[in-house]
Amino acid sequence: MYSLLIILLCDWYFRDISFKCNIYIKVFNMSNVKKSTFIIALATLSVIYQALAADAGNGRIKFTGTVINAPCSIALDSTDINVDLGQVANRVLETGNKYSQSVRYNINLQDCSLTAQGSGGATYPALSKVNVTFSGIADAAAPALLANTGSAKGVGVRLIGTDDALLKVGDTSPDINLTSGPNQIVFSARIEATSAPVTTGTVVSQATYALNYK
Repeated sequence: MYSLLIILLCDWYFRDISFKCNIYIKVFNMSNVKKSTFIIALATLSVIYQALAADAGNGRIKFTGTVINAPCSIALDSTDINVDLGQVANRVLETGNKYSQSVRYNINLQDCSLTAQGSGGATYPALSKVNVTFSGIADAAAPALLANTGSAKGVGVRLIGTDDALLKVGDTSPDINLTSGPNQIVFSARIEATSAPVTTGTVVSQATYALNYK
């Protein structure tokens, strides 16, 4: 009885992090080869291959996310929103309008499913509106504004609703009509003077928004 044995011999090259292999084919007369010898040869070949494969390196990837009880998903670009309010002269804040030009930003919703649904014993009512509540640290001198944690003094950040109405910290916007699929909710913000004098420096404020569906 004759058997065919394919042998793979590899050389590892550290310089370019690779290895090169040669294949050898050997015909054996199994009547002259012990079964145990043949098994050991195959096992050795398997160990060599696994060792070479492991040397290529490995790592881990961590994925995170959150499942929310809502008719819409929040788009990835709206979970953490950065709004650049630009540069405004301190003279404008002290003697002019006392506020900067407003800057628009969006809260983007996606995959909105607004019809009533039931699945797996759970019932989801029909919803068609949403409003947004803003919270944050209020300025001590002007509680309607978000406090500035940057280096500029005498300023805060004003929140402005979708209808250009001025919002205070803790306010909830008017209801906004939704449609199935994607929705874009537009708000604005600006820098306002809270006291004089207004000193130069950075303006940094943070607010948290919460969606309320109806």
